[in-house]
Amino acid sequence: MTPVRLVAAVRGAVALSLFWVPPACAQGHGPVYGLSTPTLGRGGWSLDTALMGRFVDDEEAIMMRPMVSYGLTEDVQISASIPVRLDTGQGFSAVRGLTRMPMTSDAQLMLGWRFHRNAVSVGARWESTAWVAFEYPTDDIRAAVEPTPGLFGAAVTGYASRSFYAWVGAAYRRYLAPADEGEARLGNMSMASLVVGYRPPAFRKDYPHADWRAFLELVGEWMGENTVNGADQVDTGGRQVFLGLTVLGLYGSWGVSGGPAVPVYQRTNGDPLRERLRFAVNFTLWF
Repeated sequence: MTPVRLVAAVRGAVALSLFWVPPACAQGHGPVYGLSTPTLGRGGWSLDTALMGRFVDDEEAIMMRPMVSYGLTEDVQISASIPVRLDTGQGFSAVRGLTRMPMTSDAQLMLGWRFHRNAVSVGARWESTAWVAFEYPTDDIRAAVEPTPGLFGAAVTGYASRSFYAWVGAAYRRYLAPADEGEARLGNMSMASLVVGYRPPAFRKDYPHADWRAFLELVGEWMGENTVNGADQVDTGGRQVFLGLTVLGLYGSWGVSGGPAVPVYQRTNGDPLRERLRFAVNFTLWF
């Protein structure tokens, strides 16, 4: 290749990277804390980099998680994420964090299948997606218990248009039994979420205009009791509900989302630490 052609090819690649606008899917499609349905298009890649934190009484836990996703087909997506612990609190319950990432020290491999999709009108669709994941702990102790690998499964359905969004879903995570029956096991967790979103008229224009959306996210968590020597520990586990107000911004092949979530209901067994606030910020690149 001649130098002139090489320069032309480089210029073309740069222009393509600046003006190519892939579908806004994956974690970066929003919402942050609740379950949602979108998957990447066939052959599409995305890179998410999330910063998340929890404030429980006078302690905090802060973590980063990079996640790489790939669209196997238009409706099947695979993702992998790993934790990068920045500040680890002691005795925290194991919960989900972002929509598709745990707020725990687990490496995760996730598969999503959008098994139902129906266009209800121009620019609007009703769809449903199932998510399954395998999670492997990278820490030795969690809430005074040695963690074991776990399985995660979720199902979510919802409506999306150019102006309004609504998703409802449920999930369940189960920790596998330890090799030694006498060892302790973390309690399983159930989760349900309801998300509504709105895209103001000023942001319904096509690229190169910016795209901003706001979400109201309600997330309920039911934490099971830890088990020691086959007996449930009655001073562990409980129930809590969080309300999050988040935003999503999209521009070209970039996306940013985030916002706080506060407890609106907490009922925990025994006298464990009480959570005061969660936050998350996620940056996404599609390529």
